Amino acid sequence: MTASDHVVIFDEDHDRASLIAGLLERSQPWNGPKTILTFHDLRGDWEPAAGIQELRSGLPVLAIVVEADPARSAFPGLQELARQEGVATLLVVDGTLDPASLASKARGFDGWIALAALDHELPARVAEVLDRTDAKSRNGRSAPALDSRFLALVVHDLRTPLNVIGLTIRAITQTIPNRSVELDEDLTFIKDNAAQIEKMLSQLGDYCRLIDRESPLMSSEFDPRRFLSDFVEVHRSRPGADLQPLKLELTETSPVEVTLDQNRVKLALQNALANTLNAAGKTPVRLRSSANDGRWIIELIVDKPPPQTVVSRTLRPEQFERISGSAAERRGLDLALAAHVSESFGGTARLEVEPEQRSSVVLEWPVRSPTTEA
Repeated sequence: MTASDHVVIFDEDHDRASLIAGLLERSQPWNGPKTILTFHDLRGDWEPAAGIQELRSGLPVLAIVVEADPARSAFPGLQELARQEGVATLLVVDGTLDPASLASKARGFDGWIALAALDHELPARVAEVLDRTDAKSRNGRSAPALDSRFLALVVHDLRTPLNVIGLTIRAITQTIPNRSVELDEDLTFIKDNAAQIEKMLSQLGDYCRLIDRESPLMSSEFDPRRFLSDFVEVHRSRPGADLQPLKLELTETSPVEVTLDQNRVKLALQNALANTLNAAGKTPVRLRSSANDGRWIIELIVDKPPPQTVVSRTLRPEQFERISGSAAERRGLDLALAAHVSESFGGTARLEVEPEQRSSVVLEWPVRSPTTEA
């Protein structure tokens, strides 16, 4: 850490923000000097421009976010921005919340503390978060990541108990012909969840085979219009595809030639489409192709109002937060893999939301792979 490290405090209440700053200045729960900055409610505005600029400056090591109102989020998007910028986060929250609500609010933060415990617990909690962050930094950001070959072994071994579950369901179905409605519902629930796990294992298996530390980019020239047309036709040939229509839209700017790894393009697109179809239900999905400034842009558009919890965001591999992420909330393994694969050849992935209208998964790739000569 350097002498210019900052600790930033976001609180709607100016007096409380100053109190927290005072506690930290007196206790100094860190190594070396720190600059403490507060951003608070200013005529109904919490100084977003200054706060965001500070987080993006590269100076903060810790952002303390105070959420005093249990009914709402005072600073929406702040936690995500801090994560993108590599800033550790500590949540100060109403400690009277029920465990489920508290867990929901604290998800994704590096630590949390109850408002009532600030006086005697804040220094220790800050030190704990900073120590954990330092440990991660020393070990390297990629240290927790699983080697793709090890992950492939895990995927393979998980198929055995999953197959046992499937065989057990079949045996119960055959040996109990006159089942109650409740038992049928339970069996269907287990079967559907087993199918979801099977799908996720297949996705991980495809990912492991393609994204290996020793797997080079296999770039080649191809016509993206033909590629997307074939992709749509494969979807339409699948059972039940008529219930989830996929419409191809080639704009005037759609590229006529790209030089990329087709297998990676296909895998990223498959994962993005899987999430989009789940979110769309029976609403048709539009697959739009365009280009801008040397980038090939693919949009998977659902023309129906998304849930209010869904907001525009840059998709990152580490944002896979739940093992069965809700499709309605546009999270989960599908989007994590789409983002990871896209990044492997210089691309990006993001979710764009037009409230009360539509949502889109946007994949943006270079027209030519970064390893390809111009």
